[in-house]
Parts: sequence; structure tokens; C-alpha cells
Amino acid sequence: MLGSRHQAVVKEIDTARCVGRWHAIGELAERYAKHGPPGQVYSSIITNEARLEEQLQVVTWDPKEHWKNEGEHVESQGAKQIRVAYPMNMSNIASLSAIEKDAVNVGKKTMTKEEEYQHKVVLAKIYFYRGKFDECREVLSALSVDIEGDSLSPAYSKQLYITQMVLRASFLGAAVTSALGITSEMHGDLMEAQSTYDKALSVFKSNLSPQAVIVVPRGSSPSSVEELVNWPEEALYRRALVTLSLGDKIGGLRELSDYIRQMDSVSPSTFRVARRVRANRLFMQVLREDIKAIPPEQLTPELRNEIIDCHRHQMALLQLAYNFPRANEINVEVLNEVDSTVADWNLVRAYSRSDSLRLLELLYQAVHLTYNSPRVMRHLVHALLRFGDYHEAGLAFGTYTMLVERQLEAVRKAINAALSDGVDAGSVFDENTESIQDILETVIVGARLSLVHLSDAHECLSLVHFAHELIDDVEAKDPHNTIVPPVPQQTKSQLLLWKGAAHGRLSQMSREPDNRIHHHTAALQLLQQAADQSPRSYEVHFQLALEQALGARDILAATSSAKHAVALDSKRLEAWHLLVLLSTSRKDYVTAQRVCEVALKQSEWWSVYRDIQQGALAASNIEQGPNHLGLVSAAATNGTKTSPSSSSRTSSSQVSARFGSIESGVTFFDLAITQVLIEAQIKGLAASLKAQPHLFALYGCIYGPVVASSDGLDDASAAFEASSLSGTAGSPNSAHRLNGSLQSGKEKPPSQTSGKRSIAKSLVRSVFSMHARQRSLNLALDDVEAGPIAVPKSTGAHSALRKEQSLSQLRQLSQDSQRPPIAALTSAEAALQATAHTRSLEAAPAQEQKPEEAKALEQAASPELAPSGPQQQTQPKRQRSMPHLRQSSRDSSLFSPDVPTEAYFDSQGPAKGRAGSMGLSPAGAGRSTTVAGVHSRSGVYYTPVPTRVGHQRALASRALCSLWLNSAAAFVRLQRPDEAANAINEAISAWPESPDALTLRGQLELAQKQHFPALDEFHAAVSLESSNIRATVGLAQVEYLLGRRDVALGLLKNITRAHGWSDPEAWYWLGRLEREAALEQVETAGTDAGDQEARDKLAEMPMMKRALGYISYALDLETSQPIRPFSVLRP
Repeated sequence: MLGSRHQAVVKEIDTARCVGRWHAIGELAERYAKHGPPGQVYSSIITNEARLEEQLQVVTWDPKEHWKNEGEHVESQGAKQIRVAYPMNMSNIASLSAIEKDAVNVGKKTMTKEEEYQHKVVLAKIYFYRGKFDECREVLSALSVDIEGDSLSPAYSKQLYITQMVLRASFLGAAVTSALGITSEMHGDLMEAQSTYDKALSVFKSNLSPQAVIVVPRGSSPSSVEELVNWPEEALYRRALVTLSLGDKIGGLRELSDYIRQMDSVSPSTFRVARRVRANRLFMQVLREDIKAIPPEQLTPELRNEIIDCHRHQMALLQLAYNFPRANEINVEVLNEVDSTVADWNLVRAYSRSDSLRLLELLYQAVHLTYNSPRVMRHLVHALLRFGDYHEAGLAFGTYTMLVERQLEAVRKAINAALSDGVDAGSVFDENTESIQDILETVIVGARLSLVHLSDAHECLSLVHFAHELIDDVEAKDPHNTIVPPVPQQTKSQLLLWKGAAHGRLSQMSREPDNRIHHHTAALQLLQQAADQSPRSYEVHFQLALEQALGARDILAATSSAKHAVALDSKRLEAWHLLVLLSTSRKDYVTAQRVCEVALKQSEWWSVYRDIQQGALAASNIEQGPNHLGLVSAAATNGTKTSPSSSSRTSSSQVSARFGSIESGVTFFDLAITQVLIEAQIKGLAASLKAQPHLFALYGCIYGPVVASSDGLDDASAAFEASSLSGTAGSPNSAHRLNGSLQSGKEKPPSQTSGKRSIAKSLVRSVFSMHARQRSLNLALDDVEAGPIAVPKSTGAHSALRKEQSLSQLRQLSQDSQRPPIAALTSAEAALQATAHTRSLEAAPAQEQKPEEAKALEQAASPELAPSGPQQQTQPKRQRSMPHLRQSSRDSSLFSPDVPTEAYFDSQGPAKGRAGSMGLSPAGAGRSTTVAGVHSRSGVYYTPVPTRVGHQRALASRALCSLWLNSAAAFVRLQRPDEAANAINEAISAWPESPDALTLRGQLELAQKQHFPALDEFHAAVSLESSNIRATVGLAQVEYLLGRRDVALGLLKNITRAHGWSDPEAWYWLGRLEREAALEQVETAGTDAGDQEARDKLAEMPMMKRALGYISYALDLETSQPIRPFSVLRP
């Protein structure tokens, strides 16, 4: 029986061994030995173990290097097994030899059963580290596999038990040799090893509290060297890998997940982080193999979320394992993880907005672990494009090109050295160096981004020139492709495609005939070369057909190329639409109508449009369409009904299942408009007006979700910051925080700037911009409401007659007084507008409404006037921009200058006196007072950031404007000016910056002999779009009618020399005015000369010849004029 002091020393020894305070064991052993000779043996045992552990703590080793090949699949004895590294072999350390000798001598002494057990376990550990595996196996064979009570070490005996079981199983289940040559595999004993690990962990857990953490690092701190072996951790880890080696994927994944979960709870959080990175990577690898075996349509959301969470967890581990790289240092593990992340996102089709936001989060974190690696930047560009933030994608692509240009300088030198010295190609392209093919493919993406989404044809050309110079340089240095593989023809074809498309865009933008001819010729040559190199490319043949039609009016060649494109991909409607327009340019409307019918049936939207035409899809059962990423919402797919406060409309799931993507819906809608215009040519205007309600309903199905979406939906910076602040998709979740182990100061929110150029706007910039925009818009509304002039909130406000007619119709359609205010134009509202449009064809002039009732109905009809939720209050409609605002934005001015009304009107008298005789202008105010009232305030003009949602919203505004303008044009031809005026006002309300709507309003004013109001409208249209042909021709007509023929001639000469070179009306008016001027000179000269001979000579003068040539050219153009401009198909 031990005394109380003796028992206290034993307890202190047990505690010190459990927590790894080996430096205190020597003093405690001496105190224990003083209590009598029996204590000498136990003191020697624990002293030898303490010496061993202290020696292990001073061993310098690199965990990342030691476990770099951990978890790889290898072939061993004809079986596929998993590599598992052993602890370091320290047979060459002299001090361990002395420890081994002392331990062997202790074994010769007489000892108790408990002392003998502890001595053998300690001796087995010494043999194991010394590399004497036979001796270690012999010692372990004499130990029991069952745990027994130990009065000397009641707590530490559990550690000794797990140690001897892990050592035993290690010899039974050693899969392969480690890098240091430990070869102790027991053939065919993997199942026995698994059983041993299971038994060890089961017994170990049963002797602990159920809530206890199994793995407890001993003798380690965040600043000290990580301990070589933690036996519970080894048991958990090796058991999982042995189970996977035996082919049990389900059990292995479960045990590997248990290991990862246990290790996420340890402290410090960096303990075994290198091995945990490999374990998590192995988990994803096995999970990925299972996902690949599942058909995509059968992939469950649980599996998709599992692989996504694993990657987020992996990036959190990498942030613990790696710091910002030093000079010439590459974190290859991070680069490999980025490649794996992007591949898995594509594998599971994680294309939703939240999933894309998570991918961006991981890529932003990877940027700060790789020092702007071009590989990460490449993936970031693709992710931002998929998310829809074209502005940020352009910034990331600019950073990518800057980094690649730096790398190419070193690559060129390395290629020269490799070719001259015969060095392997691996020395040219390391892990962080982009391959030539990756660079070219990314440049193609950047060229498309610049041309299609950023409207920068010059940048597109410069990028393609850079790619061609790179190809020529590489082929000149390595003509036999010894180092660099040959560039595929498909890649060269894509470069030619976008170079040709950029030249075609510059041809349309050019105001000089010589430049236009140069760009057009280059575009045709490049696109033809691309078609020769890629005869199976739809995009190449469509762009070639479009350039042939748009730039040269080569109808036959364009038709042939368009037919080729249709044969390659009949599901895409752009080439079909071009074929239709080409048929109308030949005035073959019957063929064009047949082509339209066939083309529309190719689209996924055809069933929706057919139901609308048949009346099966009404306003009451139109369901929410696809979201901004082209995906149908989960609620719509499952047929669930949303709450009345939701912005979406609810209905049966049968209709929603047929909705397609917004991108395909846009092309479908454009073709449907063209079909209606063709029917008007064949069947008359009545058929066109009858089909208009169907188009309004189709508009709601396609564009409803776009109009209802919130601002900044595709702004990656704002979305990422908002989700981080709210703790949703962008913020670390439970998996990302590793169950609380990342609460230390090392965890920091990812910065969103990198290098000299911004990858994403910083928090300060995004928040300031949002508040600045909001404050500017609020000030605009406040100033307008508080100003001395009663100006409507919308620049496209209704006239008095428009209010009387529309509000009386809406009263009949809005009997339900409880109907909530409409926040945005959704599918049901578009159908409501379609019904109102149909009734307006038959309705008599409405009676005047009471002010209160009219105000309520107006708020129900106009979303911008509805005083509903905070979203509407924070998103007022922006006033129409004017040139002085654009100039102030370029000059970075914070305030807009006051605009004199003289800038827009010839005289104040006509401008003030013309207010709305036809209902064409805002009620109660002329354009002069409107301009003065709106723009006398101070404000900021912001250029919209290019995003997918922003682009789709612009398309939605223009599409709705086009619908109303088509109706207005039909009313004009039917001699119904009042209804035409109402439709024009609706068009301007839909798109306040529409030059076409202002032009049509001016033409209507001109038809009513109101020259000065028409002049104002044409001036406003030209100020919005200087290249608008119809507005310029209308302006010239008014100037001519006002007696200023020289001004009209100057306008017509400029427009025909520039953008109107293919417009028959512009050439006709130019010829007409030239002929009139020539006749005046002839008559004057004939009168002065007094004879017919003088007049005959003057009739041959150049002015008359030019006039006849202009008119003849106009007739030729008219014979090939399509029903809609070819430019509507330009991407």
C-alpha cells in the first residue's frame, strides 16, 4: 500500500506523461525512487521514455515534405493500395542507441506485471524509431490485445494501449514502403490490421468520456516543432486508409470523415494540417469517382453540396498550412486545389448564383496564397464570366495578361536555352507557368469579352494581335515543336473569328468610307480563313454571313453562309433569323414567313409561345420564368406556390417546366417580332395588331424575372461582400471554420484587391459607390418633386390623353382593390398590358377621372410610381441622360452644369407654346421646361457597370419599347394618331433613352405640320445617339421644310458618308435636295441667258448628275432592304 505522498508523485507522473511534459519526468522519477528500491525500476522505465520523447521533439522535419505523397494509389503485390507514410527513421541518431541500451538493461531486472507492460511498450517504441522492426514485432507479440487496469498510470495506460495496438497493426497492414525504406508489410493481413485498429479505437473511446476528444496533441504549441507521432491520430488515419485499400468505399469515406472531423476539433488548429490536407484531398478523390459514375440527371443535391463543402474545407486548411509565398516560391498544393475545384464545379454543374459565389470566394482566397498566379487568374476570369460580372472579369483578365507577358519573357529565354542545350521541356514550363495553349484559349475568351460584353473592338483587336505574335514567335523559335506542342487549327480559327468580328464592328462604327472599306475587306478575308480552318464551326459561318449581309449587302453569299450555319446547329436561332431577314430583303415574304415558322419550332420557348397563341397561357397561370443564370427556380420546378409578397407569380409546374434560358428567349423574342412584321406585310396591319398581345405575354414570360431582379445581382464585389456580412454563401460556414478551430487571429476575411490592378472592388469602394448612387438618385427625386415646375418622376410620363384612356381601361381590369402594387413587370403584368393593348384598339375616348382614383390606378399601372416596399424606394428610374451629363462623367465632375434651353430649341416661343397638342409630350410642361426642371439640379451621372443582368435589363427595356413602337407604327399607317401617341409614350416610359421612340414622335409631329416640336424631338434623338439614321434624316426634313436647305444637305451628306451609307431614305432625300438645288440653278441661269441652249448645257452639270445617281442608288438599296436592319443580329 502506497503512502499519500507516494500516490501524489504517481499522479503527477501520470499527468506529466499524458500532457507531454517530458522535461519534468526526470525530477518526478527521482522523487518516486526515494520511496524504496521497488521504485527504481519504474523510475528507469519512465526516464527512458522521457529521454526518447525529448529526443524526438528536437528532431527537425518538414511535415509537408514528409506527407507529400500521402494517399496516392500505388500497385503493391498486384493489388491497388494507398500510400501511407511511416514516422521518420532515426537509426543514425547516436543518442537513441544509448536509450535503447538502457532500456534493454532495465528489462533484465525484476518488475511487476504493470511495470513489465509499460517497459515492453516503451521498448517497442524505441525499436520502431530505431528501425529494428523484427525486435519490435517480437516485443509486441508478448503483449495482450486487451486493455487492463494499471494503478501506476491509470490515465496514461490508455495511451500506451493505443500505442502498442497501432504498432501492431502497422506491421500487419503496412501498405507500401515509405520514402525512407521501411519495409514491414505482412502479406494478406490488411483485414487483420483493420480489425486491430477498430478494436484499439473502440476500447480507447470506451475508456474515455463520450464527449472527449480522441486526438490531443502533446508537447506541441503553435511555435514549436510538431510531434512526430500522435498514436490516436495514427489509429484514426490508418484505419480509414486501410479500409479504402480493401475496397470498402462507403466504410472508408465514413472513417476518413470521422478522422477529418476529429482533427478539426484539435488545438492548435495547425496540428497535422499537412496530413489533413492530404486526407481531405483523398476524400474528394474517392467522392469524385463515385460522382463520375452517376448520370448527371441523377446527381442529388446532397452530393453536389458535399463536394462543394469539401473544397471550401480544403481551402481553409490550405490557409492554415501555407502563408504568402516568398520570392521564387510556389504553393503548388494551392494551384492543384484550384484546378481541382474548378473541375469539380463543372462536374457537378454547380452553376447557380450561390454556387458561383462560393467558387469566387475560393478563388479570391487562392489569389492571396499564390501571389497573383496566372493559373488562378485564368480560372477567376471564367468564374466571373459565368457569374455575370463582366466588369470584374475584364479587370481580372487585364491582370492575367500582365502576368503572362512577364512570364513569356522568361519562357522565350528558356526555350532558346532548352533548344541549344538539349534541356527537357519541363524546365521551360513549371507548375506556375501558363502553357502556350492555355494562354491562347484565355486570350480568345478575353477577346470575346471585350467585343461582345464590353463593346471594345480595339481591345479585341489588340488581344488577337498579341496572340498571333505569340504563335509566330513560338513557331519561329521551335519550328519542329520540340518544346511547345503545335497550336490546334481550332484555336487559330477562333482567333481569326474574333479578329474578323472586331474588324466588322469597326466597319460599322467608322464614319470614313475608306476606313469602312478597309475594315470590311479585312473582316471578310479573316472570317473566310476561319471558315476554311473550321468548317464545322457555327459561330464562324454565322459571323461570315452577318458581315456579308451587313457590310456588303451580298445577299446570295450571305444566304449560303447562313444556311451552312443552320445546318451545323439548327437549335440556335440567330442564323435562322438572318435567313428570314435575307428573304425579306428579296421581298419574298412568303418564304420568310415559312422560315420563321420552322425556326420558332426549334426553340425551347416554342411550346410557351404556342400556348399563348392558343389562349392556354393566361395572366392567371403564367409562372415565374428562368432566373438570370437561365435556370428555373426550385419552387417552380417542384410546383410549389410562393407567398403573395414574392416578386414571382405562381402557377402549375407543367408550364414552368417548359421555360428555357433567358439567352435563348431573347433570340426567340426577336424572331417572333420579325414574324409579326412579316405577317403585317402579307395579311395587313390588322393581323399585326392582333398578334401584339401575344408578344406582350411572351415578353412577360421571358423578361419578367429580369425586370423583377434586384440591382447589383451580378456585381461580384457587392454580392460577395453582402453575403459575407450577412453570413450566407460567401462567409465561412461550419465546414469552413472547421468546427471553431479557425477562431484564432490567423483567419482573416479575404481581401479583394491584388497587385496593382483590382480584381474586385474593395469594401470601401463598393459601399461608397452604392451610397453615392443612392444619394444621387434620391436627390434627383427630391429636387424634381420640390422644384418650381411640376415634372413627372419618369421622363416617359403619360400625357393627359394617355392617362384618360389607359386609366379607364385599367379600372376595368383592376376591380380587385386589394391587389398589391406591382413592383416590376412580371409575366402576369405583361399579359395584363397585352389585354389593355387589345382593348385600346376598340375603346372610345375615356371619361375624365377623379384625381384620387386616377392617382391610385396610375400607381397600379406604373411600377416606378407605386409607393410600395423599400426595394422600389431604393431603385428609382434614372432620368434620361444627355450629352452634358456624359461629358461631366468623363471629366469626373461631381455636379452637372445648368443646361440652357437654347441648346435644345431654336427659339423659346415655339418650344413653350407647343405643349402636348397631340398628347406626345408630358402633360403640363414642354420639353424646354422639362429639361430645365430636371437638369437644373446637381447630381452625378454614373456609367452602368457591365453585368449580365444589366445587359438583360437593357434588352428588356428595348424589347418592350420595340413592342410599343411597332404598335405606334401600325397606328400611324392606319391614320390613328391619338393611339399612336399613346403607344409612343408607353415606349418612352419603357425606355426613356430610346432615340427611335423620340424619332417616331418627331415624325408624328411632322405629319401634323408641327415643325418646331418635331425639330425638338429629332434633336433629342440625335443627342442620345449621334449615329441614328432615322433621326438625322428626320432632322434634315424639318430643316428643309423650315427653309434651311443648306443645313439639310449638310446633314444628309454627313450621314450618307458615315453610318447611313446603306440607307435608301437618306440617299433619296439627298438626291431630291440636290436635284432641287440644281433645277433652281438651271432656271436662274436660263432666265439670265434667255435661251434654251444655256439651260440644256446647265442641265448636264455635275450636281444634277449626282442627284440622279443618288436617287438611283436609293432605289437599288430599297430593293434589298430587309424588313428589320441586319444590325439587330449583331452580338
